[in-house]
Amino acid sequence: MKLSNILLALRDDGVLSVALRAGRAVLPRSELRRLGALALIDGKTGLEIGGPSAAFRRLGPFPAYLAAARIDNCNFAPVTLWEGEIAEGRTFRFNPRRAPGQQFVGEATDLSFIAADSYDFVLSSHMIEHCANPLRALIEWRRILKPGGALILVAPHKDGTFDHRRPVVTIEHLVADYEGEVDESDATHVEEVLALHDISRDVDGGDFEAFEARTLRWRENRCLHHHVFDTHLAGEMVGRAGFRVTRAERTGPADILVVAINPPFSPASAGSGRPPGR
Repeated sequence: MKLSNILLALRDDGVLSVALRAGRAVLPRSELRRLGALALIDGKTGLEIGGPSAAFRRLGPFPAYLAAARIDNCNFAPVTLWEGEIAEGRTFRFNPRRAPGQQFVGEATDLSFIAADSYDFVLSSHMIEHCANPLRALIEWRRILKPGGALILVAPHKDGTFDHRRPVVTIEHLVADYEGEVDESDATHVEEVLALHDISRDVDGGDFEAFEARTLRWRENRCLHHHVFDTHLAGEMVGRAGFRVTRAERTGPADILVVAINPPFSPASAGSGRPPGR
């Protein structure tokens, strides 16, 4: 195992892990340079979908918050289980040394309130699994990115999460969801989740009765993991949405990091009703 992965695996051990990682993590530009992503983030403006996220803070595997000039945010509702109340406007505080970014409330699959080519980068951590139609979301994120802009996606690796008993979804399934215009009311995976979720690995799930009650309210709370990923699928999914994937790797027991570039939009795929990569 790489040293960087060993340190990441120790992150949940508290002060000891902070001490072990501090020498590297206090220099976010060095870490972003190591990932080949410094020029994509440093001094630029981005949008985070979901969050704010530990993955992008000082001690995270991709410390974008300390390098970006401004980060705006979009969450699905004005109140979420993760963040509590969210106020729209200039309220998204990603870095105490920067002015707050713009907070939006809207669906990840429909950012029509944001103009095309608006951002240098898009961030998202442990959100895509909560989306019933991830290809639709990714294609929408690509629309708001400038040509040459970057997507930084962190997704859960099934083997390191409470989803480890579930099968990895196929790219064909994700394409079918896209072409079928599946929305957030989709119940396809609810039965599988209730049958195979490992409650012993879910520190926030409570007992099974509490977990089941929360799961059955997925339309309002968005707690459901619709799809399950491994590294190959995460990279393939991003590529199928029309991005050029430059990095797809497992960076810790429960994390997959995908870095990808938005090439100039292809007229051949515009309005075709199918993912550009197909």
